[in-house]
Amino acid sequence: MTPSSKAISAIFGVFFLESAVLGNWIPRIPDMKQSLALSDAQLGFCLLAIPLGTVLGLLVAGRIIERTGLRRACQIALPAWAASFVLPPFAETQAVFIFFLLISGVAVGLTEVAMNTEADRIEQELNKRIMSRCHGFWSLGSMVGALTGGALAHLGLSVTHHFLIVMPIIAMLGFWMATRLPQSGSGVNNQAEQSVTLFRLPSRVILLLCVMPMGAMVVEGAFIDWSAVFVKSILDASPLLISVIYSFFAIVMAAVRLCGDSIGDRYDSKLIVQVSGVAASAGIAVFALSTNEIIAMFGAALSGMGVAIVYPLAVTAAARRPGKAADNVAAITMVSFTAFLLAPPIIGFLSDMFGLRFALLMLAPVAMTTAFLASEVSAGSSTKPLTNV
Repeated sequence: MTPSSKAISAIFGVFFLESAVLGNWIPRIPDMKQSLALSDAQLGFCLLAIPLGTVLGLLVAGRIIERTGLRRACQIALPAWAASFVLPPFAETQAVFIFFLLISGVAVGLTEVAMNTEADRIEQELNKRIMSRCHGFWSLGSMVGALTGGALAHLGLSVTHHFLIVMPIIAMLGFWMATRLPQSGSGVNNQAEQSVTLFRLPSRVILLLCVMPMGAMVVEGAFIDWSAVFVKSILDASPLLISVIYSFFAIVMAAVRLCGDSIGDRYDSKLIVQVSGVAASAGIAVFALSTNEIIAMFGAALSGMGVAIVYPLAVTAAARRPGKAADNVAAITMVSFTAFLLAPPIIGFLSDMFGLRFALLMLAPVAMTTAFLASEVSAGSSTKPLTNV
């Protein structure tokens, strides 16, 4: 295996394993909700701990990466993200549950910045598009994780035993995969590492670009945390069917992302984002109004297509804007990923007031804002375009 192919396969593996953690968490959210006797609003309040922790992690991510390097940051943060989910099943009160999720949020914030900046670093050095495929492997990881979690739940395995078995395995695999990433000065440009500073708020150069993917990200966040609750409580589906419906969302998202680099070569980025925003909006509306599992699957698939490559395109565009690539990536990660994680708690509050169908339906106009801001993804690039592998 050549150094370039080893670097690419390693970063693909990091993205896959990071999302496999989230995938295993998805089908077990209803179980945690039931075990702690939480209402939708209470669950939403608890889930706020993850975005809060993510913000805390993002605020210090630049300084940590500056001191450790991207490879070491991935070696630390990815296993920590997986291991942190061993804790929530042991929570006996809402307050302890929130504290454990806060820890998870800090870990995923560090992981997101490290792996996205590393992907951009490899992409620039090799002059090959890989960002969309990185996020394609993220989607595959979430699908595999969700199917694993759903199957174990269907077999009656408790959340505690599930996470005690699966999460340490993912943590060890994550450390091994991160170890395969290029070291500083090993042939991959380490400018991103050397220039990282303590995180700052987005500059005017990338502010609207940071806002652009938020509409798609809230739809993705809603599917991750609320599709399972919706399908179980509204459509009365089994744990296995819950994971299958989410997998329709994840597999379509993965397929589009794996083809996303080629799509980016063929079509204008603005057009891609416009079509994506419309598809995400229509998909979440169909899902929210679904009356059976088949319609829910169709809505999930359409939503998956819509959210697929908006964020990867935005991350690449941010890294190409004037300024330090790692700072720009950290900024767009903070804004977009916080929106991604804030959506589920807000849905919980709206669900308690108006019902879960209405809460999810309200995301449709929000998703359309991505289409309206599509021009931002192709504006202000400071470097030459990349070619596909």
